[in-house]
Amino acid sequence: MVYHLKNGGQLVRNSSFVSDYLYNSFLKRTKKQMSASNNANRRLITEITKLKALSTSNDSSSVKFILDKSPIDDPSGGSRAGANNSAQNIILGRILPTSNIYNQAAYQIEIKLPAEFPFKPPEIRFITSIYHPNVDEQGKICVDLLNSNETWKPTTPLVDVVKAVVELIDNPKIDHALNAEIASEYTTNKAEFDRKALALVKKNGLPRS
Repeated sequence: MVYHLKNGGQLVRNSSFVSDYLYNSFLKRTKKQMSASNNANRRLITEITKLKALSTSNDSSSVKFILDKSPIDDPSGGSRAGANNSAQNIILGRILPTSNIYNQAAYQIEIKLPAEFPFKPPEIRFITSIYHPNVDEQGKICVDLLNSNETWKPTTPLVDVVKAVVELIDNPKIDHALNAEIASEYTTNKAEFDRKALALVKKNGLPRS
């Protein structure tokens, strides 16, 4: 049932004017939503393409990252990958640190994109257990790039996120440690830290290729 307003505010049924107005408003909202979804899809595809390229880069100064799984892997669901479906916004991949001990294996991380990505930063978690002052028991890691509105921008590429994670693994920040006990051991008994870190690398480390 459709109404329109007469002079004086009285409602009158069956107005084609109101019907057209509601239809056009619905169309505009739908087109806007579709446009936002398409932009999110394009951004996601671009980011994943750049991440894939890290595994074959010949640049010696570039970090290495082996993409294991992404939202566009499934042909039946790839076209629907977008910021509104959190189940499809998980990226899994292996980082390849270069520092002593950690350079003996690869470590899988999870990059979880929130519904508001890229306006909100991704969440990073280590799937592979790693003995490190800046990684807690749940695999969470505190990366400066992701923790401040001043450092995270909607234009920040995921490649930079991976670089920041590798940089922190290779160069621990003891002042920002998530595990105080490991941080203390790192500074006061480095030999014991190295022994434990190496043991976990040998136990849980993944192939680097």
